[in-house]
Amino acid sequence: MTRTIRPTEAARWQPTAALLTAAVGGLLLAAAAVALRRIDLLVLGTPLLTITAWCVATRPTGDPDFTGTVSTTTPAEGETAAWTIRAAAPGGAESLVVAATDDRHVRIAPDRGVAVTPVARGQTATCTVRWQPRRWGTHEELQTRVALLSPWAGYRCGPVTIPPVTITAYPQTAPFDSRAGMPHPRGLIGVNRSAGQGDGTEFADIRPFQPGDRLRRIHWPVSARTGALHVHTSYAEQDTEVLLLLDASTDYESDEDSPTSLDLGVRASAALATHFLARGDRVGLEVVGGMTPARVPAAMGRLQTRRMLDTLARVERGTGGGFRRSAVRSRLRAGSLVMLISPLLGQVPLTVAAELAQRGLTVLIVDCLPPLTAQTDRLDELALRIRLLEREQEIRAIGRLGVPVTPWQGPGSLDQVLVHLGRRPVPRVVQR
Repeated sequence: MTRTIRPTEAARWQPTAALLTAAVGGLLLAAAAVALRRIDLLVLGTPLLTITAWCVATRPTGDPDFTGTVSTTTPAEGETAAWTIRAAAPGGAESLVVAATDDRHVRIAPDRGVAVTPVARGQTATCTVRWQPRRWGTHEELQTRVALLSPWAGYRCGPVTIPPVTITAYPQTAPFDSRAGMPHPRGLIGVNRSAGQGDGTEFADIRPFQPGDRLRRIHWPVSARTGALHVHTSYAEQDTEVLLLLDASTDYESDEDSPTSLDLGVRASAALATHFLARGDRVGLEVVGGMTPARVPAAMGRLQTRRMLDTLARVERGTGGGFRRSAVRSRLRAGSLVMLISPLLGQVPLTVAAELAQRGLTVLIVDCLPPLTAQTDRLDELALRIRLLEREQEIRAIGRLGVPVTPWQGPGSLDQVLVHLGRRPVPRVVQR
């Protein structure tokens, strides 16, 4: 969605310091040449007086109209967008100067966001700056200073400030792909192979004809060979319901150049949601422990993808103690798959996962802790090692309860776990 912004202040043509310097310098040199009768001083002052007269004679008239148009206000991380500055320049303007603010959330090209564009006579001046969001989230970016200059920089219009634009950067949704089906699908339609037979496309078996079988399922080669009607059966293709449970209670940062745990968690949630929604499954989202709890009920379709990306782009880190056992509010039914996405730096997320598994739900924990770097302080290094040892024991303990923990590694990182979960018997959901 494009958006056009105008400056909050008016711009007027004013003489520059260069013009005043040339005028004063030329007059002083001319006066000194006359008083001292030195022709060399007159030679030095004549070009300055000539340029001053030229600038005054060609002074621009009329005030320009500045506008800034952003090509999209909802880009994805790393997506290149355009920030176009236009100036309806009156006659006499020679160049348009643009200086866009560059910070840690946005990468701007050209370097430092400074660009100069020549102005054609009688035409609107246009300058385009390319930018990329470095991190997901909602920020006010692209505050820009613009100005017009006349020939020889004698007169300047501006600079005026174009206010920043509210940008909502969506998290990365790629790369992720999984060829494994869902563990226990229960829906009516979809692409997941069911354990039972029904209408589908994958061959299951050939059996004798029974009353009620469709004629199009008759397998004529076997029927002709045996002398009795036989039909071929297939596995049913069903959908399932996936709940993404994002732990936003903490945000661990290993170093400034690497993504944080919350970055990995948000990007993993976006990739998983986009992947499963594209397969036709129903996907819901709950952000637990963040500054503002968020919940997206399970649904399917492109509109659901937009809802989930909007919610993920507005996630804010909590204070560290917001992940509680009673935080999960979604209603879960039989066959649902719960994916807990967490760095597992506390015991409460693992306790919640264990309680959901004891209720008979299929639970999968996605570990989004980034690679750790060495600490400069020896006490910090020792404390980190102790916490990592405790974390490993907690992960092994919950693994013994039947809840697998897998690190987030992009494409195919969940295939083996999903296949293993699909081999288990269908769990019984206990309503509480």
